[in-house]
Amino acid sequence: MSSPATIWGGQYRGATLGFFGLAFMVAYSFAAVTTAMPAAARELDGLPLYGLAFGITMATSIVSMTLAAHWIDRSGPQMPLLAGVGIYVLGMFLSAWAPTMELLVAARALTGFGSGLDGVALYVGIARVFPAHLRPKMFGALAAAWLLPSIVGPALSGVVTDHFGWRWVFGTVPVLAIAAVALLLRGSRGSGMNVAGEDAVPRTTAMPGSRWSARLWWKPAWAVVASASVLMLGDATTLVQPWWPAQLGAAVVLLAVAVNVLLPRGMWRAAHGLPSLILMRGLMGTGFTIADVYLPLFMIDQRGLPAWLAGLSLTVGGITWAVGAWLAGRGTLRPGQSLRWGAAFMLFGMLVAALVLIPGWPVWIAWVGWAAAGFGIGVAYPTQSVVVLGESAPSEQGANASALQLSETLLTATMLAVVGAVFAALLGLGEAGYAMAFGVACALGLGTLLVSRRAAAGQA
Repeated sequence: MSSPATIWGGQYRGATLGFFGLAFMVAYSFAAVTTAMPAAARELDGLPLYGLAFGITMATSIVSMTLAAHWIDRSGPQMPLLAGVGIYVLGMFLSAWAPTMELLVAARALTGFGSGLDGVALYVGIARVFPAHLRPKMFGALAAAWLLPSIVGPALSGVVTDHFGWRWVFGTVPVLAIAAVALLLRGSRGSGMNVAGEDAVPRTTAMPGSRWSARLWWKPAWAVVASASVLMLGDATTLVQPWWPAQLGAAVVLLAVAVNVLLPRGMWRAAHGLPSLILMRGLMGTGFTIADVYLPLFMIDQRGLPAWLAGLSLTVGGITWAVGAWLAGRGTLRPGQSLRWGAAFMLFGMLVAALVLIPGWPVWIAWVGWAAAGFGIGVAYPTQSVVVLGESAPSEQGANASALQLSETLLTATMLAVVGAVFAALLGLGEAGYAMAFGVACALGLGTLLVSRRAAAGQA
């Protein structure tokens, strides 16, 4: 009997709905919490801790991503996935009941820890449940799962916050999580979700240099160092404390050492295979995020647009991201083409969007550019995941999926802190801060394009 040609076939429908539901939960909670957090900070008198409430989730996810790699490769992705969702739900529940901002930040730390486990296990789970020819379609569906919350999530959570209170926003996420997990467990029975990597189906393609996970037992300790360094860096770049230069130096040194331990050897020189794919993910995700953060702010601050219209770029980019992921999932482009063309479209879109910085240029040019950038990352982003998982041994899928996400998380957290500090120093100089932010984003986009050529080498 021939294998099903669609992820929505009877054999895979339940698992597809489960994975889709979990991705939708994370996307919805991200959009909803971002909208509700200002109200929470005001009610709890915690505006000084507002930034930490977001930064702490990224920091704790670094630790759990590293733990997930070891756990998944030795027991399969099912238990880490369940544990991650459980911790995530607990963090959201505690956030909804937090009486002080300090406890809300602590609950957010739990949420970040759970999302790190969940994110890595989700990737490996897809590799265990779906055959290779269906994985691109499933990763394309994950992009669609992010689309709807990015469009309606902020508005919906804003209505809930205004009429019922911010606590109800946090309290709705556990319902989505429980329903998604139930569907996933039922739909993935007998698929190898709870089988250790050594016992899973053997790989078909070797991945040179992927033995970097041999020292996983001591990597979690370095993940804690990296997590603390990210928080130290964010605090030092505010320039508030008199000892900030020493703190900044210590954070940079510790982070550099930790990154060298946590990520595969040869990544910074874009070695062929896994290292170049890992580096490409970090550069691409970070460049896109920086521009995504500062573009709406520029529209409001310098062009005087209302918030809903300034955020149109995010909606447009989300839609074209989903279109690009759908195209990549159809197999119309070969993996090597998806990586190169996706990087080229993203850089082109960033450069076009940056034209809005020039006085006299219409604001719609930014939306046109961001449509192209979103399409580009939509084409390349899921392809990176498909290639890494497809060319990893089952016993290394957790480690390699973890590295893919660690690269993006570490680089994004670091660059957002640095760019934010420079941007703050340039306040009062008109558009200089925005030019700097877009310049950094475009430089990362150029780096992505250059690395994509090595990442695409050898791909059919």
